[in-house]
Amino acid sequence: MTTRVWVFAMLAGWLLAFPASSYADEREDQFEARGGTGVTLYEISERVTFDPDPSHPGVVHRNAISPLQGFAALGTPLCPSELLISVPQIRSCTVIATGTDHVSTRTGTGPVSGTFDVVITAPGNSSVHVPDLPVISGTFRGDVDLSLAVLHRVPLGSISGTFTITHAADPTTGMLVLLPEQVVLPFTGRFRMPFKVGRHGRFERSERNHAAFYLADDLHTTTPVKWHEHSTGFPTVRLEVSFGH
Repeated sequence: MTTRVWVFAMLAGWLLAFPASSYADEREDQFEARGGTGVTLYEISERVTFDPDPSHPGVVHRNAISPLQGFAALGTPLCPSELLISVPQIRSCTVIATGTDHVSTRTGTGPVSGTFDVVITAPGNSSVHVPDLPVISGTFRGDVDLSLAVLHRVPLGSISGTFTITHAADPTTGMLVLLPEQVVLPFTGRFRMPFKVGRHGRFERSERNHAAFYLADDLHTTTPVKWHEHSTGFPTVRLEVSFGH
């Protein structure tokens, strides 16, 4: 049995064991949040600090750590379409992550790393409880390019790197098991920072409980930030991840 098949078998086992609360439901917001990408994640919050770059006098690094949550589209490596055989109702898989980046304010680029989990609702929780039990876990790392935002005030960024699946949960014990061989998934992604449109049509920093928008790649088309793309009233940064080289 290959490692990929083993991961699928473990995930399917969990979904069969807890079918009522394991998969994302049919709500319109979850369908839209997945978009057409592999995984769509939202920054729930962010902690930022600034430090001088010892190797480049006068240059400051922006250090950020963020918890993220979102959905993996069915048919992607974190939510394989084979799950339809075991759970025909499944539409997506819930993903949580924590990411850290260190971006130069001179170039707008820097390294990024973090951890991620594919989660289901733990036994004993209400069916409407946020999914919290990891069934697939791993790490990610790569490089982030926020030069458009940092240098030109355009609310877009990009990221590339790899997701590495390192653990999967054993359905019989609930414990995460180290995989005999890690699964490495190359990915690319697009950050969309929320903004509001100023009096003169310029991008301005978005505010809590204020109409906000995301900018498309053509640098002209805008999409309203929907209610499910907010965190306690604040519009969130949206990260669209696609797997593959």
